[in-house]
Amino acid sequence: MKIFSSLFILFILPVTVFCQISDTKSFENAINLAKKNDKPLLLIISMPAKYLNNIPVNIGLQDPEIKNKLKESFVTFETDMKDSSIRQIILMYKINAFPSFVFMHANKDVFHKDFGSSNTKYKYIQMLATALTLSKEKSVSELEKDYLSNKGDNNNLKKLIELRRKNGITDNAVLIEQFVNNLKISDFNDYQTVLFILQAGPFADGNAYKLAYNNRKIVDSIFKKEPLQKRIDINNAIIQNTLNNAVKNKNIRQAQAAANIARSSNGNNYEIANKNAANNMLYYFKSVKDTSSYIRSAIHYYDTYYMNISADSIKKLEAKQRQVALDRSRPTLTTGKKIISKEKIDSLIKANPNTVKKETTMVSSAVGIPYNNYANELNNAAWNMYETGTKNINHLLKAVTWSTRSIELNPMSSHHDTLAHLFYQLGYFEQAIKAQETAINKAKIEGRPFQEFQEILKKMKSKTL
Repeated sequence: MKIFSSLFILFILPVTVFCQISDTKSFENAINLAKKNDKPLLLIISMPAKYLNNIPVNIGLQDPEIKNKLKESFVTFETDMKDSSIRQIILMYKINAFPSFVFMHANKDVFHKDFGSSNTKYKYIQMLATALTLSKEKSVSELEKDYLSNKGDNNNLKKLIELRRKNGITDNAVLIEQFVNNLKISDFNDYQTVLFILQAGPFADGNAYKLAYNNRKIVDSIFKKEPLQKRIDINNAIIQNTLNNAVKNKNIRQAQAAANIARSSNGNNYEIANKNAANNMLYYFKSVKDTSSYIRSAIHYYDTYYMNISADSIKKLEAKQRQVALDRSRPTLTTGKKIISKEKIDSLIKANPNTVKKETTMVSSAVGIPYNNYANELNNAAWNMYETGTKNINHLLKAVTWSTRSIELNPMSSHHDTLAHLFYQLGYFEQAIKAQETAINKAKIEGRPFQEFQEILKKMKSKTL
């Protein structure tokens, strides 16, 4: 069974508990109501209830003035991040801090985002005022119409790209190609223009990328002066847009161009650079269903980067990574543009109770923590090999070694299920049944559903899997 990595939630604060202010019971109904009432929609996305400490607090969102403003100007729907009906919204607009407030038109065009909760109403007054102002400006759809009616107008095109980026949409590679076609050669001597092109995530083998890099001095300056996160975002957008387009068009050269960017963006860390490049190609081969290339690449990739280290070393490494991630991901209290720790705020309030303004904004983030990452990666690698349908004994035995290592690192039920499938594919029916029975017993202990495992066990015993 393949494990889909989920976000590990850290230090969720009690202030994320909200009163019920939804106007409808579903996202679809909220969209329909927004259309009917000709109002923008406010989508409030919080953490699932099981992650919340349900401690009563005076939330600013509960203030009668805020409730009235919401009723007057918006259709409101609140849900949590696990709601499948909003999954596409979360992915498209890169929503990773909770609670999040996503303002959109009835056609699902997002025009404003905010996050965090406050113990007073003032954050929400400002947030709603900003949203109302932005709701009257041109939407993404309207800017797209303007662009399509006159592709030579870079002012409209720039506004469109900027609004898409502001809303978290990083796939602007096609648009930026048109943008550079409208520029003069001298425009590439401007720092802000080159920065704008790179932030749009141009295709690594595209004209926009090449023209931006013609002025190497400016590009070098960007990757020295701009904040680290901005530089990371630039590289990620370029790689992801290029790789996605390569898969779409089954263009291996474009995939290799994306891999080269992944390799070059890791500086002098050659091992990580080569690993990231290889991972991009592995994704490409799997996505385009080039099974032979995928299997060949997977064997080299996982043996080189996951099996060439002892289990004890992996456990120590991941423990260290978890601690670093925990230290970096502690929730913060934000006042204006300053971000300081909760401990510091508490200290200041105790020392100067009359001078410290007691309005704070609390933010909960969903943070990816490398928890048993090696085990999950090896399990998924083994499962992917099984899913190729290969009958090659050497390939299947290789996957068994990956699966066995994943169990050694983290003996969870789904990992035993993977091993059982591999044994079955090899014709080792007795071992397959034993491994599947272990998966069922583990699932019961873990409190996970095990009915599907039982159905698979029946098929293994009857040799009908």
